[in-house]
Amino acid sequence: MAWTDMTQLTGLVAWYKPESLASSYSDGDAITTWADSSGNSRDLTGSGLTAPVAAASAINGYMAADFDGNDDILSSAGYSQNGQIVVSVVFNLDVLKSYNAIFNIDDASSPVWAANVLSNLVYSSGNFLGGIDSGQHKYAIHNSACSAATDHIATFGVNTAVGFYIAIDGRVQTNTANGVVAATPTTTAYMFMGYAGLSGSYLNGKVVEAIAYNVSDSSEISWVEGYLANKYGITLADGHLFKNAAPENAPTTYNATGSGSSSTVHAKFVRLD
Repeated sequence: MAWTDMTQLTGLVAWYKPESLASSYSDGDAITTWADSSGNSRDLTGSGLTAPVAAASAINGYMAADFDGNDDILSSAGYSQNGQIVVSVVFNLDVLKSYNAIFNIDDASSPVWAANVLSNLVYSSGNFLGGIDSGQHKYAIHNSACSAATDHIATFGVNTAVGFYIAIDGRVQTNTANGVVAATPTTTAYMFMGYAGLSGSYLNGKVVEAIAYNVSDSSEISWVEGYLANKYGITLADGHLFKNAAPENAPTTYNATGSGSSSTVHAKFVRLD
């Protein structure tokens, strides 16, 4: 049986999954709350006509949040974010417009593209833009094919273990950033789905699941991507640890020597059949 419990991630920050939508909404309902399944109570909320709507069976049979590209947004209340963060998200873009903001984390109560961004992902005319701020507006552009009406997994963010990171369907993108300096937030943070404070950046597309977490090395990202790929029937890049089999257990770290050494390794659990 494939691993499905993200709460076993030691660095889990927030987890938005379709099962929580399906338990509260019917097709076409406005999404006023997307409950956080991490146990950290970092719910995303929407309001009135600017809330995305529930789309039943939108991505591999699962309910998704459908953003209209005009004004829809979900956002969290402020929470204490100590350390850097990575997000893995499954999405489907209806239209490849100039800017599609998928997920954004910053320290302002309204999204701000050009200041105090902790991490974000925007798809823009053939490129993914990942913004990071450490006192100045800085960003990286990563070329990557992305098709409209196609399900994708994106992992993005910054972390001391992995640096600035963007991977699409498990394929790590080449970093072409100019002078990006990773911020290490020790402040109040807010999460936003569907808008990044950039003019015209409202998402025209669907999001079915998003997981925000901290990692100790990039192999933990592989576990999360393996879980998402198995759940949504997405093909991961050649060479990915879980291209041909879903992870059967959570990533596990343990003392490599049994003698109190700080060395750790990751036990990899995969099906061989």
